[in-house]
Amino acid sequence: MPLWDKRQNILLLTALVVFHLILISLQIPRGQDKSLFEKSVFFVFSPVQRAAVGAVRGVRSFWLDYFDLRGVRAENRKLKEDHFFLQQENRFLQDRLGLFRSEARIRESLERFRDGLIPARVIGIDSSNPFRSLVLDKGSLDGVKKNMAVCDKFGNLVGRTIDPVSLREAMVQLITDKESSVSVISGTDRLVGSITGLSGSVCELRYVLASTTGGAVGEDLQTTGHDRIYPAGLRVGRIASIQKDPSLPLFRKILVQPHFRFNTLDAVAVLPQVQGGDK
Repeated sequence: MPLWDKRQNILLLTALVVFHLILISLQIPRGQDKSLFEKSVFFVFSPVQRAAVGAVRGVRSFWLDYFDLRGVRAENRKLKEDHFFLQQENRFLQDRLGLFRSEARIRESLERFRDGLIPARVIGIDSSNPFRSLVLDKGSLDGVKKNMAVCDKFGNLVGRTIDPVSLREAMVQLITDKESSVSVISGTDRLVGSITGLSGSVCELRYVLASTTGGAVGEDLQTTGHDRIYPAGLRVGRIASIQKDPSLPLFRKILVQPHFRFNTLDAVAVLPQVQGGDK
């Protein structure tokens, strides 16, 4: 037993010496070459360092991209708004060429609309009858009041604001509503009447006597301004059909297809009130 203990101590001492020599050799510089210890540390920790650097770069790139994206969105929103106003002005200019003889009066009218236009977005539609009303994301705090004409982004008449008008939202009665009434005149034959909704996407031009001449399918209708709600010259719709009404032999039955389309009714413009209209 004592002999075995001595051998065991010698083996342990030998192992310690060898291990110590290995450690010393690992620390010995080898010119331009890295030591084995340094290589081992590099291979162990380089993936960790790479992952950490990649994470930092990813966060930084995401942060920069976020601000760049916000800038692009703001610029895109501004371009859409400018495009919206240009479309409105172009449409109003075309529609009013036949109503004004003086170019100065045309420009004056357009400037009046431009200063008072309130761009808005549609945020809701009447679920029970989508042809009756819709809700805008602008209200009294934005200058919206009752009885202000509403056009789509192409300048076509959509309807008018009605109660309730809250601080940030407003309700719009569509021209396709059965309770709606708009005084219109045809662009060619100067046929005058009032259109109202028919519980669908088509309207009816009423109060046109059967003895009245003029009026043809495809003829455009514009607002007259006589109702003191809708400015004169707004595009309303096109005559779709002209028939005789057996139930009302004194009047002609004229159906009108509105110019605005529900599938593109996202951005609209609220127009300033007509002077003398109901506030």
